[in-house]
Amino acid sequence: MPAKMMTSVLDNNVKFDKQKGAVKELLEQWTNCHRKIFLESLLSKCSGSQLEFLFSVTEPLHHRGFIYSAQHHLQQCPPISTPSSRHEALLFALGNVSEKFYRPKSAVLKSQEDIDKLIKENSSVYGVQSGGLFKSNKTKRTATSKKFQKELGNVLMWYEKEWNDSEKLDILYVILCGLSVHELYHATLILNLRRYRDFVTKLPLDLSLKILSYLTPKDIVNASEVSKDWHDICTSDVTWNIKCVQHAVPPNNPEELRQQELYKNNILLKDNWKNGRCRVNCFSGSQHKMVSVAYDTKTGKIATGMVNGEIKIWNLSKSGGALIATLISHTKSVWGVEWFKGNCLISCSSDGTIKIWNVKKGLCQKSIEAHEGKIWTIKCETDVIFSGSDDKSIKCWDIKRCEVIQTYSGHNGSIFCLDLNGSDQLLSGSADKTVRIWDRHTGECMRCIWVTHTNPGWVMGLSVSQGHVACCHNDKVTIYHINTGVLVKTVHSHSDAIESVQMEMKNGSKNPGTTLVTCSKDKTIHYWELDKDVLHKLEGHKDTVHKVVFTSTRIVSVSADCTLKIWKFAAPNQPNIRRKTLISGGQGQLYLYEYHYDENVQYESEETKLYKKHLTRRFRQRNKLSGSSSDLGSREILSSLSDCSMSTGTSITPVEIASH
Repeated sequence: MPAKMMTSVLDNNVKFDKQKGAVKELLEQWTNCHRKIFLESLLSKCSGSQLEFLFSVTEPLHHRGFIYSAQHHLQQCPPISTPSSRHEALLFALGNVSEKFYRPKSAVLKSQEDIDKLIKENSSVYGVQSGGLFKSNKTKRTATSKKFQKELGNVLMWYEKEWNDSEKLDILYVILCGLSVHELYHATLILNLRRYRDFVTKLPLDLSLKILSYLTPKDIVNASEVSKDWHDICTSDVTWNIKCVQHAVPPNNPEELRQQELYKNNILLKDNWKNGRCRVNCFSGSQHKMVSVAYDTKTGKIATGMVNGEIKIWNLSKSGGALIATLISHTKSVWGVEWFKGNCLISCSSDGTIKIWNVKKGLCQKSIEAHEGKIWTIKCETDVIFSGSDDKSIKCWDIKRCEVIQTYSGHNGSIFCLDLNGSDQLLSGSADKTVRIWDRHTGECMRCIWVTHTNPGWVMGLSVSQGHVACCHNDKVTIYHINTGVLVKTVHSHSDAIESVQMEMKNGSKNPGTTLVTCSKDKTIHYWELDKDVLHKLEGHKDTVHKVVFTSTRIVSVSADCTLKIWKFAAPNQPNIRRKTLISGGQGQLYLYEYHYDENVQYESEETKLYKKHLTRRFRQRNKLSGSSSDLGSREILSSLSDCSMSTGTSITPVEIASH
């Protein structure tokens, strides 16, 4: 080492020793009040590593065992509430520790005012004793306020600008060694306040929400258990609205759920679709086959067309769903039904007519002799109806005047399905194995797509989404780009002819993907996540499934087995929460919650499960000592916990579950 550098290091060491001696002398000279101010000022200048050092040195004062052993020296000084001590309190309340454990009430510190209040309540303990707060037998001199401020400023300046990290730790160690027990306790109060500072409530709300927005939903739920203030912020609609926006949760909230429940239900919904989990409601109001269905998402009403010419109206908004009306006017099978506006329903039949119904009154308001042959399909848009028939033609009808506006000719077979692409294009599928794209205003055929060359090859259904069309023929589904006619994908999963198809494509950056739902003569419903190439099969119908429609929360299907099935993927109804006080501990009563859904399924909180495990363990130990079997203990615990279970006054109705 060069001589100049060695000389500089020696000079710095000498200077630091002099400054350290000056600090010791000042501490002995300052009054109790001045030393208190110095201690608080110095701790405010400490970095994180220095605070960790101080916290490690004073850590014994956090333990209740030390507080108990030092009762003679720490009279009336309560232990400090920390996360570890609160965890111990929970274990104590659950019976996992000795009942003779020393547990005085803890001091909860949220601000400097709490420390001042604690010191004031124990002023007799913090009073000046024979040796003063600091261990020194020297006579104390009273420093003037100006002189103290100058001395304090010098020490803090040395600490901030002249001393390195090693020297700072040396000074802190010297100061701690000179503190009495009560002074250490006071330093511990300040350190705890610094270490467990509640930044969420101290910061402006906008900053707190910004910090919470970087947490995962699971972390936010865990953070809500920290304190009441954290719970209020972490469960607020503002916090969860940020999460809803981040994960593209639909903003529509018809049930006016809280944002947290809305987010949770959306996550559960996605998970149910992903894993093929659903609840099934089955309705059968007739002995005749159902061949068509239409679902109104706004009113919750479903219309089903029957082979005997009847139309059944179901209301899902009522508890469990109910048949509310039967419309009778058609003389043959009703192959198409479409909800129009409000209570207006439009239907088509093999009898060659289109009928317009007032569902509320149960009356047929208009009947149109539309085609010479059977009408297989209809499609409604604004004030017009498109109909496809056995006579190989498509007609566009004005609903108000019941007049033909446009006729589309070009197919060489019956038209089985129709759909619209925007406001300008009409697509049709036919028994001639083609899908034709029409200009709906001029009636011109813009493009013809041959979907297959095999027999029979009838195009039984098609669905348009995001510039693509999915059409089903035989046991396959083919997807084409509408503007170019290029084949995009072929899907083959059914073992028999496909009767109906519906496709939904999402091109958003947050939740892209394509969902394809089909039904078939093989009695099954298949839905694909095409972007992931994942297939889910829904089995439950006993005959051909003629028609299927789906929304974001459910699939609706009708079958030749005379049943209507609703496959619900949404989360169950919100639970009724009941509270029972099962146990009590030194810090008060511990409440355990159980959740009971309408489907008569019980869900227990984690605390309830923990308590039951602990109680089971106790019973097993007791039976082991008495020589009894463990099964007997299990029966005893179930009996002892019977009071904790939710009792229902209604009989349990089995829920039909689809096999996946």
